[in-house]
Amino acid sequence: MTSPFTGGEAILIKEPKEVEFRGSKFHIVHHSYRCVDTGEKFTDTRSDELNLNQVYNQYREKEGIPFPDEIVAYRKQYDLGATKMSQILGFGVNMYGRYESGEMPNVSNGRLITICKDPDFFKNYFERSASHQFSTKDKESILKKITKAIEHKQEDVKRKFEEYAALGNVERGEFTGYKAPNLDKAREIVVYFADLCQPFTTKMNKLLFYADFLNYKRTSYSISGMAYQAIQRGPVPLRYDGLYGNVSDVVERKDEFFSNDVSGERLVAKGKFNSSLFSEEELKTLEKVANRFRNTPTKDIVLISHAEPAWIDNERTENEISYQYAFELKAFE
Repeated sequence: MTSPFTGGEAILIKEPKEVEFRGSKFHIVHHSYRCVDTGEKFTDTRSDELNLNQVYNQYREKEGIPFPDEIVAYRKQYDLGATKMSQILGFGVNMYGRYESGEMPNVSNGRLITICKDPDFFKNYFERSASHQFSTKDKESILKKITKAIEHKQEDVKRKFEEYAALGNVERGEFTGYKAPNLDKAREIVVYFADLCQPFTTKMNKLLFYADFLNYKRTSYSISGMAYQAIQRGPVPLRYDGLYGNVSDVVERKDEFFSNDVSGERLVAKGKFNSSLFSEEELKTLEKVANRFRNTPTKDIVLISHAEPAWIDNERTENEISYQYAFELKAFE
């Protein structure tokens, strides 16, 4: 980083800090830079965003306010526009869209948005509190879309069961990188690394860990929402056996045997990686991890992961790993 004061070198400073937001106090890892020549500290747009996201994540969790991706998903299940959702919920005309883009709702609006999660609740709210403001034609159209969402609820339950079997039933929070577990994205990350690296399962576990934790280090969000656990061989997804059991249609598992009677299971992609599920930042993270470890042997990436505080502090008791350890990643300093 170049210092805006002298044009010389500036170094990244990470330090614990207590931040007050809307009457509550939160503890974050504050990111700033220090000018080597003058000693003055400063932030840039990226560090400001990283600091703010940490506060927002904890505030949303504390107050039960949906995250932006949830707010988008609630609307899409009804095939309604953001303006229409604002009208139904009694917000300003552009407010729902602004919440989707990351603006923080107040507590009452945030909790009101949560009724949209369940189509039955949403239908009851619409009929009781919002339908009177629409024309007969619009009312019928909206109710038809809500009814369709109700009919698809059983499919959603089945999907949630599949995600539970593959990823575990974990709540969005510091152990999921403030993302809801997403089986589709987890599967595609496996495809990505299986295509580029053809790793053994032990190495794949480490690639998944570094992808999610590096993305959290860069953005304050994981990619897949998977929880991770520290075991003897390093950090691994909490339910990695379930995950690999769910990718047989897109990844082939090949047993390989060696002269010293050691065997391993190599993962090879059957099809192409679906990049459309990922943001630009997430794709950059995957590329960074692939470039860092593409040619790293399994035994070496295991040793590298053993140098991570995320593993060192949790291995003895095989604890789940807080994503706060992402800010201490040694492999990507």
